[in-house]
Amino acid sequence: MKQPLLASSYPRIILGLLLLHASLWTLIPAWTGYSLPLDVVEGLFWGQEWQWGYYKHPPLPAWLIQLSWMGLGDYGPFFLSQLSILFTLLFVGLLGRRLLGAEAAWLGILLTLGVYYFIWPTPEYNHNIAQMPFWAAAVWLFHRGIHSGAYRDWLALGLVVGLGMLTKYVMVMLLASMCLYLLITPKARVQLQRLPLWTGVLLSLAVFAPHLVWLIQNDFLPLTYMSQRSGEALTWSQRFYSPAKFLLVQLLDHLPVFLILALAGLFTRDLWSRHASAADERRFLWVLGLGPAFFTVLWALFGGNGLRDMWGTPMWNLSGLLLVCWWRLPLSIERGQKLLKVMSLYLLLMLLLYTLVHALLPHFKTKPSRTGWPDKAMAQALASVWQAETGCTRVGVVAGDYWLAGLASLRLEARPSVWIQGQYAYSPWITPERIAEQGVLWIWQGQAEQPAALQALLQDSLLQTPAAIEPAQGVLELEWPRGRAAPLELHWALMPPRHCP
Repeated sequence: MKQPLLASSYPRIILGLLLLHASLWTLIPAWTGYSLPLDVVEGLFWGQEWQWGYYKHPPLPAWLIQLSWMGLGDYGPFFLSQLSILFTLLFVGLLGRRLLGAEAAWLGILLTLGVYYFIWPTPEYNHNIAQMPFWAAAVWLFHRGIHSGAYRDWLALGLVVGLGMLTKYVMVMLLASMCLYLLITPKARVQLQRLPLWTGVLLSLAVFAPHLVWLIQNDFLPLTYMSQRSGEALTWSQRFYSPAKFLLVQLLDHLPVFLILALAGLFTRDLWSRHASAADERRFLWVLGLGPAFFTVLWALFGGNGLRDMWGTPMWNLSGLLLVCWWRLPLSIERGQKLLKVMSLYLLLMLLLYTLVHALLPHFKTKPSRTGWPDKAMAQALASVWQAETGCTRVGVVAGDYWLAGLASLRLEARPSVWIQGQYAYSPWITPERIAEQGVLWIWQGQAEQPAALQALLQDSLLQTPAAIEPAQGVLELEWPRGRAAPLELHWALMPPRHCP
């Protein structure tokens, strides 16, 4: 007779492995990088403005990343990312326990770690990673709601869905899958006739409402950005390529899971059975686990839009449970231990590979990575220029593309506001009056010629002063912290403030 895994220390070992994994993936990226990742830098200069929306995305991840940085400095965004993964796995486990039992829940958590999105991209906290715990929590609460019908479950789901929509709009694909499940499952469909579900809907709308007002006031800028990111409208002959590529990449992102199962010897006929779990549980996992990708592909096919591979990030937190629901359980301790050993080896190899790529290889590259920029040296040089030209110690506004300006803002004293590409629409916290009062430090790479947005700024009637018409201008040359690239040439121009802050 098999001794069940739960009778051993298996759950405690998995829990310890998860906590160790999260700790190392918080510390190693922080130690191996000179500058923060691109999406982190962007989120930080958004977050300090505390807006109800930004020109690319809803606001919640920017707020969270700002809070994490205020509390833990450069470690904060890395910690926040791993915390998001841990909460995602927690909700996966809670759902697995409800659907398949405690042993399947632990095994599902373990297998989910094998999905690409749960490890390699996580050091760069962004809206994709931020949405993962809300997505997983929503699925768990949805299952609770359709079985209990209780107000507390539907209201909790409404809150989580509202927060998820404040994270990224791809949450709509999960909502579409929930609607599909309600329609095709008679036991769940009865909830549509009851008040608790609709109170949850109203709460989610109330949570999302402030951002909706912001969208209306700002001409739906994030939707325009999403349309631009998805590419130009495709012809019918082209519409099949993007969805096919998207699905292929999602499958490849699961390749580590299949390799882990193969190395652990778990592709044996005696383990797998289509009768291992009840049909209702399998239907729930299939619809909620695969439905979002299905609706995403439909949107691309009929909307003529391209797809970005990373949009799939939050869609696969049920992958581990989808596999385990076909297993005959309990699993023997021998098999469970072998799976744990293979998974531990995989996690170790991924950590070593990340360290190699980000700590050693940059010394031999001629093109620096985003995490290898001389951000502190750049900020120090710009602060010296500003003080020499204006007599002021603090920069109020720094303008340029979101990477350069964001990087400078993060390391300058008092973290000046970022004027993204000199566009008022992209940076509603910047006004002509503020520029006239506080001045602006503009930075760019490439040719010495002033950017078009800067040239347009010089024509602004509010800024017709000698210093504005002929702004101070120069170039800085900075060495890279590591690698063999030519020195960084950073052009700058500034308009002094009326008064030093």
